[in-house]
Amino acid sequence: MTIQQLQATYVLEQDRILVRLNTPAGEELRLWLTRRMVRNLFPHMQQVTEEILARQATGGNDPGPDRSARTQKLRQESLRKTDFTTPFKDQASTLPIGETPLLATTIHITVCDGGTLRIGFEEELPGAHAKRSFEVTLGQDLLLGFLHLLDTTLQHADWGIWLDLGDAPEDLSGADVLAKAKPPQYLN
Repeated sequence: MTIQQLQATYVLEQDRILVRLNTPAGEELRLWLTRRMVRNLFPHMQQVTEEILARQATGGNDPGPDRSARTQKLRQESLRKTDFTTPFKDQASTLPIGETPLLATTIHITVCDGGTLRIGFEEELPGAHAKRSFEVTLGQDLLLGFLHLLDTTLQHADWGIWLDLGDAPEDLSGADVLAKAKPPQYLN
């Protein structure tokens, strides 16, 4: 399934990230990501993304010592081209997996030819009558945009997870986290 638009939002009441995906055909897919799923799976997704970028940056040749600089340049160019300002289209004509977001219990990642990534999301819950699933293919720009959205959403979630996208806080361990934390803001 081809994705046209993505949205990631932290939902405090659920303590989950809601990901919404729109297709060119007007379909909307909804997905819940838990802290555990993000913490365990997305570092692997980042690694695969870096490998895709490295292959593109070097044309499949030996990456050499400046691999990181080249991949970072590709990431920055891609994010510069990505549209983060167009509002998410809320009026989906169909909801192929239903109105209730799929709770991702298993995720499969497959690197495809041409630098795309196929991601399969599955929900298998105890007592559920049927397993729900869907699969999407993300090109490089959409993949990098998704990781960027996820990283931004993780900052709002305050789960203590940072995707290593070059903008993670330095050395935030132990007492340093509390010392560098921002105090909450209130509207009176």
